[in-house]
Amino acid sequence: MTLEDLAKKTKEELLTLAREMKIKNRSKMTKNELIENLKTTKVQSEAKAEAQIKAVASPKQPPEPIYGSGLAKAETHAPTRAKETRFPLPTTYNETKIALLIRDPFWLYTYWDLSPEAKAQLKNDYGDWEKAPLGLRICEEEESGGADPHLFHVSINPSTSNWYLNVQPNHYYTAELGYFSPAGDFIILARSNTVITPRATFSQVIDEEWMIIEEDFRRLYRMAGDPQASSAELGGGLLKRLEKEMGSAAVSSLSSPFGQPPADRRFWLVLNTELIVYGATEPNAVLTLDGQPVTLRPDGSFTARFALPDGKKSIPVTACSQDGNDEITITPVVTKETY
Repeated sequence: MTLEDLAKKTKEELLTLAREMKIKNRSKMTKNELIENLKTTKVQSEAKAEAQIKAVASPKQPPEPIYGSGLAKAETHAPTRAKETRFPLPTTYNETKIALLIRDPFWLYTYWDLSPEAKAQLKNDYGDWEKAPLGLRICEEEESGGADPHLFHVSINPSTSNWYLNVQPNHYYTAELGYFSPAGDFIILARSNTVITPRATFSQVIDEEWMIIEEDFRRLYRMAGDPQASSAELGGGLLKRLEKEMGSAAVSSLSSPFGQPPADRRFWLVLNTELIVYGATEPNAVLTLDGQPVTLRPDGSFTARFALPDGKKSIPVTACSQDGNDEITITPVVTKETY
């Protein structure tokens, strides 16, 4: 099959051929990439088949006899290879210390070592340092710092020097290595570094690059005229114009109608609503949101922030592949009512 024949086929037909030839990652390839990989695979298969036919057609020849002269040849020796010197890692560094590492949002890994002096003290107190009730005291604290730190203990085997800890995401942790004295007090031998586990969810920072400070907006609103005078209609027109022109890039306060509090009363209420749409696609795709083009981030993700007035709103999101052969549309429908 020539390149011209492959070029006449549709992408679905090319994917079927690629599946038969067991080409990997075929679903992510463009039509041109599929054609190139199919051609390469076919050439390799034909070369391999031709080599097998030649191997069957030409039987192996018996080895030719070796005729010696009867004279001893001078012996040759391969150069002696220098022996590599290896230095094994020590099982202990004779220092009392403990370290804490993050594996993922739910697990920490800690390892420690005891100095000869610490082992001698434990041996003096318990007869043998391996019989000492060693343990880990873990200090847990929320990232926000709103609550008091929480302590919990983990019993460990003195013969081991590392442990895994099941923890919670987005928390501070510090590990203390020690043992319980006969009086029940926890004697600290070493304290680890403090780590913070990562979040197990999407980042709460979504679209700070679109943020509009409320004070700046109010200043622009007042620049349109005195809200208490006849220019209030002009201020309202500016509000609607900003809402229309800025669209999804505006904060919801632009679309929520409110006025200045009455001159004789200082008590008032403002309620704002907004809608955040986010997702991801191929980084080289073309994306439109409600008919407007959206710039993708390098990883293909995107975020859009909409004003959300009362009523029913449809937001079609369409992603088109770079070669234009694939297209997907998802349309969320949101309804809002204010009472």
